[in-house]
Amino acid sequence: MNATFTKVAGVSFIILSILRLTPYINVTGKWLLYISIAAFFLILYDLMEFVIKRIMASNGLKLSKILFNFRPLFLGCAVMAIIVLPNIKVAISVKEVNTYSDFFTLISLGIAIMLLGFKTEREESTSLEKSKGNEIREFLNSTEGEMIIKKYIEEQSIENNKKLIS
Repeated sequence: MNATFTKVAGVSFIILSILRLTPYINVTGKWLLYISIAAFFLILYDLMEFVIKRIMASNGLKLSKILFNFRPLFLGCAVMAIIVLPNIKVAISVKEVNTYSDFFTLISLGIAIMLLGFKTEREESTSLEKSKGNEIREFLNSTEGEMIIKKYIEEQSIENNKKLIS
C-alpha cells in the first residue's frame, strides 16, 4: 500500500482516538462502524498484497498488474465506507451497530496481527539466510578457515601428484 497514505491514515486514527477521549468530538456508533469497515478494506488490501507477493516470489515471477488492479478497488471501498455509507439512511438498531462494529474491528485487528507475524517470520528467515552466508564468509576469511583451505588444497595437490605418477 502507498506508504504515505498508510502513515497519514494511521496518524489520523491515532488523533481521532485521542480526540474521542475529549469533549471536542462527538462520535456515534454508526460512524465508528463505517471507520471500522474502512480499516477492514485497508487491511484486506494489505493481506491480498502480502499473499500475491508470496505466491509470485515462490513461483519466481515478477509482480503482475493484478496487484496494482486491487489497490484502487480496496482504497475506493475504504473511502466509500467513510464518505458514502454515513449518508445512506439505514434503519439499524444500536445493538446491531455495535455487533457489526465489533466484528469489523476484531477481524481487522486479527488480520493485522497475523500479517505482522507472517512478515516478521519472512524477515527472520531472510536475515537468517544472510547471517549464515556472512558466518561462512567470516569463517573462510579467518585464520582457521584459511588454514583448513590451505590444508585441503595441499591434500588435493598430493593426491593429484600421486595419480600422475602412477
